This record gives sequence, C-alpha cells and structure tokens, in this order.
Amino acid sequence: MSNTNARSGVATSQEPPPGEARPSIRTETTAGRGRRARTVVRLVCTDLDGTLLDSAGAIRERTLSTLAEAARAGVAVVGVTGRPPRDTLDLARRYGLTGPIVCGNGAVTVDVVSGRLLDCRGFGSGDAAGILRAARDAVPGIAVGVDSVSGLRLDTDFVRLVPNLWRHTVVERASAAVDSDPVVKILVAHPMLLVDELAAVLASVIGDRAVITRSTGAFLELSAPGVDKGEALRLLAERRGLAPEHTAAVGDMPNDIPMLHAAGLAAAVANAHEDTLRAADIVLPSNDDEGVAALIRLVLPRVAAGEARRI
Repeated sequence: MSNTNARSGVATSQEPPPGEARPSIRTETTAGRGRRARTVVRLVCTDLDGTLLDSAGAIRERTLSTLAEAARAGVAVVGVTGRPPRDTLDLARRYGLTGPIVCGNGAVTVDVVSGRLLDCRGFGSGDAAGILRAARDAVPGIAVGVDSVSGLRLDTDFVRLVPNLWRHTVVERASAAVDSDPVVKILVAHPMLLVDELAAVLASVIGDRAVITRSTGAFLELSAPGVDKGEALRLLAERRGLAPEHTAAVGDMPNDIPMLHAAGLAAAVANAHEDTLRAADIVLPSNDDEGVAALIRLVLPRVAAGEARRI
C-alpha cells in the first residue's frame, strides 16, 4: 500500500522493510516549493560523506543491495560530492559503482568506468588568483587549498588545521599554482575564526565572484559563480530528459541545500546539519542506519508497479 507525501507529491510506501527505520515525512506545505501530485522519481542524487557513507567512510551491504535494485528498476543514483575527482573515483570503483559521478560541489563530472572528464565548470582565467589575493589581504593567517583538474594542492598550514585523507600535494603556498590548470574549488580555513565568521568576512570582500559554502565545520569551500550541487542536479536531469519533479536528493550539510531545493523530493539524513534538516521534505534514518537505502526503497515501489511508463 502507498500514500502520497502532501508536500512532495511523491507516492511512498507505508511500511519499511523489516529492520529498516521509517523515514519521517513532513506534511506541511512550504511556500515557493510547489509539487506535482504523484510523480515518479527516476533520478536520485546523493551526497557521499555523512550521507551515503557511514561514519567509517564505507557503503554498507544493505545500501549496496538497494543501489543494485535501483539500477534494475531504471532509477539512476548519482553521487554528488564536494570531494576531489581522484578520491571520488577511487571510492566509486572500490564499491563497483558505475555511471557518472559529480565532484567539487558540482564543478566536475566524471565517468566512473573510464575516468573521462564529462564536464568542468571552474573559475575563469585569473579569477581564482584574484579571489585568493582578496582573501589573504582581508584575513591575515588564512590557510588555503586549491582543487584543480590535475589534483588538489594544500598549504602546509591548511594540512595542520584540517587533517585529511584526500589525495593531495602539500605546497608552501597553494595559491601560487592557480594558473597552472583550471581551478574548480578553493578551500579556506583559519586558525582562530569560526567558519561562519570567516564566511561573513569573505563574502564582504569577494561578493558574487564565488559561491561560499561548507561541508564541515572545519573549512569553507568556494566555487565559481553558478556552480553548486543544485545546478549539478538540474544538469543531470536535463541530460536524461527528466523534469525536476522526477528527481530526489539527499544530503547532510549546507553545501547540499541547493541540491535539495532543486529536487522534486528533498531528503536529509537524521544526522544532518539543522539548516539541511529544515530544507528537507523528509527526514531519513542516519547515515549509519543507511538512510539513503531507505530513500531509494521509498521511491522504488511505484517504478516496480509500472508507474514509470506514465512519466
């Protein structure tokens, strides 16, 4: 038996599989987010860290099984992450994922199987250098990372502030490498300022030259104007000939919010940031309780029932 989520217009299964937590479906209407009734989800965009991945950075068995079930049902599940391409490809191949995957908060799309670059929307020539000069002048002591097509370069100070497992090159001054190849994302941290304080200062000096967001509380991420996870979802849907109402998105952090706003069905895992929870139509079990699997199972029954033919 199924019912229709009044806010999203997506029909959902009333009973989860045995042992799986029930998503919390919000029934209130949010102004400005009109939905078509009883639509079919054909594309699910999911964040990776803190969402698809558990706290150990792994994809659990039930989720892998559900991803395979989605593929058989013709529902595309695409990872949309802030991670650099090389790390993302390593992860996707480790778990046998196929198809495209979106990296750098929407800046880069790569084919998992071949590693071929499908799309790159980074900073214009000289723009990254100008932004970094303005940031260093406005906020003495900032530490910087530069994510480009060829790889990730991090200041020695950035590595000290933000210990990480990304594949990267440590350099004395990452901003010196911005002219070597297209920059797709800039990372900024500070030893004293909280990320919200740092974001306010940078916004005042950078203006509309970059989109400022974050996926953790440790550093900020700067993307080129018009580049975010929401635009990535829209492009993925357009290439599949899908209207937005046939998409779903799930995430946990503020950089996922544009993706949730762009999707027909917006979901957040229970461990999500409070701002992300507010942007969601439904709240799923946490990443450690395999919330993404719950979302996929939520939208699959209508496909299995033949509803896909009526898109």
